[in-house]
Amino acid sequence: MSERSQQKWTRIKVDPAVLRQLMQRQDARPLRDMLSWLGLMGLFMGLTIFLWGSWWAVLPLYAYAVLYSTGSQSREHETGHGTAFKSKAYNKFFFELTSFMVLRESFLRTKSHDTHHQHTILTDKDPEIVTPTPPNYRALVLNLFMLERSVNGLRDLFTHSLNQLTAKDRKNGLTALPEGALGKARLWVAILLSIAGLSIYLSSWLPLMLVGPLPTIFGGTLRHLFALSQHVGLAQNVYDHRMNTRTIHLGPVLSFLYMNMQY
Repeated sequence: MSERSQQKWTRIKVDPAVLRQLMQRQDARPLRDMLSWLGLMGLFMGLTIFLWGSWWAVLPLYAYAVLYSTGSQSREHETGHGTAFKSKAYNKFFFELTSFMVLRESFLRTKSHDTHHQHTILTDKDPEIVTPTPPNYRALVLNLFMLERSVNGLRDLFTHSLNQLTAKDRKNGLTALPEGALGKARLWVAILLSIAGLSIYLSSWLPLMLVGPLPTIFGGTLRHLFALSQHVGLAQNVYDHRMNTRTIHLGPVLSFLYMNMQY
């Protein structure tokens, strides 16, 4: 371990009683949020199906895709941390659902994102730096539409469904897939192939527009912009989150999409 990685992160003194109050969790409010999110998705999905075949379908389809991609990413983040619900069962259920929607297998996210929080924007440690300094403009543009991440997610998924590891898996110290990962990967692949088969059977793009990589891609612009806004242009290789992460101010609609992660 390098000398730099042994340094301690800056800690802000907070009264323990206040901290306990801030960390209180419940199920009612997040469940209301999740059901509202799913309900809106259902509404815009229904409108898309009803209007399919006319240009009017573009509007509800885009709204659906934003909820599908951007809305699921923030919920995947919070349920993955176990901070959305008090109930572990609710956290696990919605984490698995949203992991599928963002095309990132849950075991990959758990390992990668935990490392990201332990070593935020430490260039030799953090696997989830949004855009390095100097920026990678190719990745920056591609991920405005989640193209690179979606392609990588699909590649990893199909590799794991064959019970094989990727080069990145081996680099991260994996020697075999974790328990349950193979079955889950094969289930996801089966769902995606079924959607593709249904689309061929119906001679329609509609199923592919509603489930899988396409809504993830064209509804993901806000998702990437949120991440850029909170990290890009700030300090690298510092042990103080106040210097590498910023609060952004959002209105009620974007706050709902982002699940209040802007703070």
